[in-house]
Amino acid sequence: MDVDPKSRSENIRYFKIADMTIRVESDLPITDNTFHPKLNPFRIEDPGQADLSIRHHFSLPDLDGQDLGKEFYRKPPWAIFKKNGSWIYLGISPDGSNNNPHKYITFNREHTQADIYHPDSRFFCEGNLSSLTILPTDQILLARVLADKNGFYLHSAGAILNGKGLLFVGHSDAGKSTITEMLQDRAEILCDDRNIVRKMSGKLMVYGTWSHGDFPLISPASAPLHAVFFLHQSDKNQIGQIQERKVILSRLLACLIKPFVTADWWNKTLDVMESMTGEIPCYDLEFDRSGGIINKLIDMTR
Repeated sequence: MDVDPKSRSENIRYFKIADMTIRVESDLPITDNTFHPKLNPFRIEDPGQADLSIRHHFSLPDLDGQDLGKEFYRKPPWAIFKKNGSWIYLGISPDGSNNNPHKYITFNREHTQADIYHPDSRFFCEGNLSSLTILPTDQILLARVLADKNGFYLHSAGAILNGKGLLFVGHSDAGKSTITEMLQDRAEILCDDRNIVRKMSGKLMVYGTWSHGDFPLISPASAPLHAVFFLHQSDKNQIGQIQERKVILSRLLACLIKPFVTADWWNKTLDVMESMTGEIPCYDLEFDRSGGIINKLIDMTR
């Protein structure tokens, strides 16, 4: 039976992040209210070939007696298996058992194609979903696939100042949202909590994401990465360059967002991060709440 092209288009949306096109398809129609408005800046029209594909289904397969393959990981909320070159993510109970799974996901070997099975369509129909995977975040997919695309996810605030990409690195309470608020009238804010770095055509680039923290201003823009700052809230406003590459790498690794980790993922990710420590100047940035640090940042990007 032929499928009405218009009807099929109602079940598909496209988004772009970090120069990667994501095709999202659903067994149910996708409306303008399905995803949170923060995803709208990342939405694009049909680009043809997509880099990543997500398909949503709204009933769980019958797993009774099913061979899930070799188990590689088990820690709530996930158990992860590999079977015939594909990965299976099973959403498990808090006690670590397979009873009453809350999700069933199959990925291809490269994690570029995902079929996500939900127990029902309740959350999907309520709409206002904050992630394309309908999981708490999309990093289960993006952080994994970035290793094959010369990139990684980093706990950081990102901004473009005078055309140059800046990353402010730190965990919770380091001051990422504070520095973002200070910069908002002087720079294009990418995201205050999680940003992506990719090496494209030999150049390290920083990209905004929709995974914001306390500060909701985000952008899908990108810029050549100019400098990395490790945040320290202080009663001073000063910037000092870090010379030791091992120190820089150690600090970056502490803020690296990790998916399900395998040896090949680590090797590819470390290659890009080590390249970053040699190519991009990194600094300790001490700042107070006066905003006095912003003029120093502006001077550095002129």
